[in-house]
Amino acid sequence: MENAVSKKRRGTALVTGASRGIGRTIASALAAEGWEVTGTCRNPKRLTPEDKVPGVRYLPLDFSRKASVDALLRKVKKTDVLVNNAGSSSIGPAEEAPIEKVRALFEDNFFGAVRLTQFFLPGMRSRGNGAVIFIGSMAGEAPRAFSSFYAASKAALRAFAECLRMEVRGHGIRVSLVAPWFIATTIKQQDQVKKASPYAAAVRRVKQVRDRLVMAGPEPQVVAEAVVDLLGKRRPRAFLSVGRNARLQAFLVRHLPRPVIEALSARRFKL
Repeated sequence: MENAVSKKRRGTALVTGASRGIGRTIASALAAEGWEVTGTCRNPKRLTPEDKVPGVRYLPLDFSRKASVDALLRKVKKTDVLVNNAGSSSIGPAEEAPIEKVRALFEDNFFGAVRLTQFFLPGMRSRGNGAVIFIGSMAGEAPRAFSSFYAASKAALRAFAECLRMEVRGHGIRVSLVAPWFIATTIKQQDQVKKASPYAAAVRRVKQVRDRLVMAGPEPQVVAEAVVDLLGKRRPRAFLSVGRNARLQAFLVRHLPRPVIEALSARRFKL
């Protein structure tokens, strides 16, 4: 979808984590649809010409540094669409995760999105129009061993999005969450398992299965298409799962008894 930017301008859009993978593809899709897109990443100076999407302005954003967030918000004072995509991932036993790394992960996956959303909501409300889209994960819907904190951060994002949706719907602001299911992306999992951990072998098995599922998954384009589709609707869905058999997976997760879901997950990940 990296074609010429549309001549019809639809408004402004801010996409976080836009240097690669899902975020880059969303930024490209919105630019092609005619949105004036600003994309963020930790260090835009490191992007090669091939990395950059035509028509997208890149600005630095590092949620671990308050000064970085403040600097971005001084430069981008308003936006019609906010796509909270930036995030990080980890794998390892819950008992071994350093608490400072847990906090950092929540800063990337949850609190950073909250901060940006709070900043841009007043402007959207005063204009009586706007859209906030969160990129969550099906990991926040179904149990997966050794992804405790990643899953918890995405579950928190889901709850926040659903509550926020009810708060702002009377002000012309649309809120949705897109939950990818094993998309072929380059997001790295920070390994938090100790060398002598009694969980080491199990973590390796889970990671091997997870990596195979990611490699066999659809391209990030399916997520970008979902975002574009949501923006085209006056009353978009609150929750949309995307990926191979994602809607079926979402249905099963919501309707099967939790012990069954847990057993199926343990079987899939060889636990």
